Amino acid sequence: MKKFRRKWRRLSLYKKSLIIMTTVLIALGLVFLGYVYNSMIIYERNLIDNYIVYITENGTLTKNVNDSFEVSKYENDKDIKKGLNNFYKSDDLKIKKNVKESTDDIYVYDLYNDQTLVSQVSLRCKKKYKRMAILTIYEWEIADYKNYLENGIYNYDITIPSNYKLYINDKEVSDNEITKESDVKDLEKLTEYIEISKSKEYVIDKLISKPSIKIKDENNKEVSYEIKDNKIVITKPFIEVDTLEDAKKYIKDDFDIMNIAHTYSLFLSDDLTGPYHGFNTVNEFLIKDSYMYKMAYNWSRSIDITFVSNHRLKDPTFTNESLSNFVIYNDNAFSVEVYLDKNMIVSGKDLVDTMHDRLYFIYYNGSYKLVDMSSITER
Repeated sequence: MKKFRRKWRRLSLYKKSLIIMTTVLIALGLVFLGYVYNSMIIYERNLIDNYIVYITENGTLTKNVNDSFEVSKYENDKDIKKGLNNFYKSDDLKIKKNVKESTDDIYVYDLYNDQTLVSQVSLRCKKKYKRMAILTIYEWEIADYKNYLENGIYNYDITIPSNYKLYINDKEVSDNEITKESDVKDLEKLTEYIEISKSKEYVIDKLISKPSIKIKDENNKEVSYEIKDNKIVITKPFIEVDTLEDAKKYIKDDFDIMNIAHTYSLFLSDDLTGPYHGFNTVNEFLIKDSYMYKMAYNWSRSIDITFVSNHRLKDPTFTNESLSNFVIYNDNAFSVEVYLDKNMIVSGKDLVDTMHDRLYFIYYNGSYKLVDMSSITER
């Protein structure tokens, strides 16, 4: 310090003045830069679209939350304010400006979790002022704040096979909470005669914090899933094989599937012999009073069958035949994708009638019966 003083005394008045002036200018520059930096931060933060994000993250919105609404019994932490704060800071929060409800003075923002409206915030300008003569700073206040928490922040519609188990935050959801139990889609005709795993549906709602959802199969193994539009749908993973050879491992009898397809195709074009346009031939692989039986019975006795165009079958009648995409539902039921072209001559011209259908079979009274057919539009 003494050394510095000695050097300072030796300096001329000019040098002393220069050093002092430079120091002051540097200090003023730093103050000015700090002021500019602080002004830019305030300006950026108070831009309306940035300000709504700011107040969601700093806890401002949850100060006056009514925490009296019912929370799910599967909720681990029932602190609504804490749950809302965590949600507002999470990536699940989506903020959308409500243009319809906004006015020149009031800016309305809707806060969403996926498609679910959680809260609505209305902002208005409390005052505005200038900084650095060019920046207009707006100060905002919350004009209105509404929560739409009747169903919670997180809610799900979950559909799983009936022999699967559902866990929310490691708590098993009981069957008493099943909202709907139904047959697997497209298998209704099969389940009239045999039992196939049903599906069960749950509505899990009134959750404030994002839950842990686990689904386990009949072997107690956790099953992966995707959430889309707050929905989880898991269907029974039936056995699927592509060839008849592989399907024979699961089919009881080595019966001729393609012959049944031929017979039904010929029946539809009125090319079978026998009473009622060959109904008795078709009836051999149908169940009396079943859906397919009634369809065939009504067709064989309707006036429409007599209006089938006059034609002649070519030789070979059937070409481009294939059996593929077998689905084994259980020991007594399966379906198969059938493709074949039926070659005919109508009014002297070649005509190809294509069958591309999924045929559903069940093992009934000692043999396989056809219980349903559904058209496939694309090969």
